[in-house]
Amino acid sequence: MDRFKERYGKWALIAGAAEGIGEGFSIQLARVGMNIVMVDNNLEAMRRLADRIIGEMQVEVRQIHLDLSFQEASGFVFQATEDLDCRLLIYVSAYSKVKPFLSSSPAELDSYLMLNNRTPIHLVYGFAGRLQAKERSGGIILISSLAGLLGPPLVAPYAATKGFLIRLAESLAAEFKPLSIDITVCCAGLTSTPTFLENTPEKTRNKVKPMDPEKVAEYAVRHLGRKAVCIPGWRNRMSFFLLLRLLPRALSLKIMGKTMKKMYLVVR
Repeated sequence: MDRFKERYGKWALIAGAAEGIGEGFSIQLARVGMNIVMVDNNLEAMRRLADRIIGEMQVEVRQIHLDLSFQEASGFVFQATEDLDCRLLIYVSAYSKVKPFLSSSPAELDSYLMLNNRTPIHLVYGFAGRLQAKERSGGIILISSLAGLLGPPLVAPYAATKGFLIRLAESLAAEFKPLSIDITVCCAGLTSTPTFLENTPEKTRNKVKPMDPEKVAEYAVRHLGRKAVCIPGWRNRMSFFLLLRLLPRALSLKIMGKTMKKMYLVVR
């Protein structure tokens, strides 16, 4: 872990840090002695987690209460952290709904674009630019989804925006390598997060086995600098090896479509 801190510094900036996978990253990194910059719109959850981390793990925590869909969110974050040697960026926040595409409002479509794509690409741009200017090494982890690898029905805008993050990380991995900046996108499957609980009918929640958020975070951290794209969970890796490598894409999409309809019997 000393080598990890040498490459990625003593501070980690986690966007969407208070719940779900973001909470998993906050806990994982604090346990190994990294200080945490928590950015989240849920002030109560952020304060509660910050108190726990400070009390149990005795690291420093800086809290930034912010709606990351705000147009100037990235600039605000950089201004609030300019005094820190922060060289690890993790972007978790996402807007996600399960429903037919035409049931979405124009405002919801904008939320997908702003929170899932606009803010992270500006954060990556500013963060990597700062590292380059200071000639410092660093790392970036983006949280995508298996939906971004093979677009299923009922989550079209979500799948599209998550696919964007996958292509972004794949492209930047080669560009950033000479700069000593690692970038990895983690394609998470079903994970026990507040969003999963909100979107998933109770009958489905009782049947599936979502991953623990801390396990997802641990896997992503472990693969930073090793893979541009990683998939946590052996079941997820096995399923998508079958869907993406062995079966015709049309058949894989048909299977995904049937699975989605079976899981989400109540379409909202």
